[in-house]
Amino acid sequence: MKKPKRPFAIAAINSLGGLLMKAGMRDPLSADDLMQQAMRNTQLSDFGDIDFLPALEQLCVALETEAKLNFIGRKIARGSLLSLLERRLNIINYSTRTPAVKQQHIRKPLFIAGMPRTGTTILFELLSQDPHHRFPLSWEVENPIPPANEDSLHNDPRIALAEKQFEQVEQLVPGFNAMHEIGATLPQECVAILAAHFMSEQWVVSYNIPSYRRWLMQRDFRKAYEWHRLCLQVMQSGYGENKRWLLKTPPHIGYLETILEVYPDACIIQTHREPMQVLASLSSLTCSLRTLASDKIDPVAVGQDELHNWQDFLQRGVKARSKLAENHSHQFFDIRFDDIVQRPLAVIESMYHYFGFDFTPELKQKMQDYLDNRPRDKHGQHRYEAADYGLDAERDGAGFASYSQRYLGASAAAPIPESSTE
Repeated sequence: MKKPKRPFAIAAINSLGGLLMKAGMRDPLSADDLMQQAMRNTQLSDFGDIDFLPALEQLCVALETEAKLNFIGRKIARGSLLSLLERRLNIINYSTRTPAVKQQHIRKPLFIAGMPRTGTTILFELLSQDPHHRFPLSWEVENPIPPANEDSLHNDPRIALAEKQFEQVEQLVPGFNAMHEIGATLPQECVAILAAHFMSEQWVVSYNIPSYRRWLMQRDFRKAYEWHRLCLQVMQSGYGENKRWLLKTPPHIGYLETILEVYPDACIIQTHREPMQVLASLSSLTCSLRTLASDKIDPVAVGQDELHNWQDFLQRGVKARSKLAENHSHQFFDIRFDDIVQRPLAVIESMYHYFGFDFTPELKQKMQDYLDNRPRDKHGQHRYEAADYGLDAERDGAGFASYSQRYLGASAAAPIPESSTE
């Protein structure tokens, strides 16, 4: 991996800022300081259930001691933490003052889980063509109060503000959109919702904080997903209950039992691909994200971290699926990457029939039109080499053996057949 090329102005600010930090002039990253500042900024004081506090404290310590933040990185980290605390205060305040929020029923939400680069994005895009689906948009996750209604969802003044924030990412990390497209009106993943509970993979992808990741992997996520539900209730309160939530994030695979505890009628799609085929791409994305905040990135360490992290996540998924099989197997639908690439509409039609959703000819044509007009390499190509991240398929693939055998081996479920109507 080549050292990232930064615009001259950014490099100069980091250089000067580094001197200031060495002189002791740095913004503090402490939970108490940030919470006090958030309360002053919003004139609010109720953070709701403070079970998020240990996560925030652990995160702040890791950012201070491990992340090797540059000057701009420290500004970004502090700004993100402060913004999320303010968001939390506003959400709690609104939901307390608005009884309709907690009366919202989240009915039969559809979760997409599975490793990145396993077809989750195209699946999400196609399912978003269904007018019966409602999915969180990036801008409303960033600034959810007051909640949007159906008329304002795509023309709210807050969209422009969010778009400027996302444009800054591409300016700081040129080519980032080729790896992972972002934008104010694009669907947002659930890691961004969980981030305001400070228990989210968003943090460990953005910063090198191994102690926080180890701590996070040992935590019960029940309260985090209850926060997730409250956020959906807030967004839904402005829009109504007539749509089904469509939700996506890869780390859901590690918390399947918790999801079904919080959302008992959830439908879960799990996508599958040989893990070693995607880890280099994922490691490249992680490295690029971390260059936003640090000049000291170790690609091999990132590759090994992602390798062990996903071995853990997928093994958790295997165990959870085995435990849930007797009573919840009807709530899971498995999709192989090759199937979603080669015959996406057949896959989706089978999934709709399986879950009892209505797959009309009009919806099928709408999805086909989307595929026909979907741009290829819209933001350029994402290039990477496994060796850059210390990854070797033959050596490292053994750690995924039980997962691969169950979902991709000869004994796994048969691939989705070609549709007779396609």
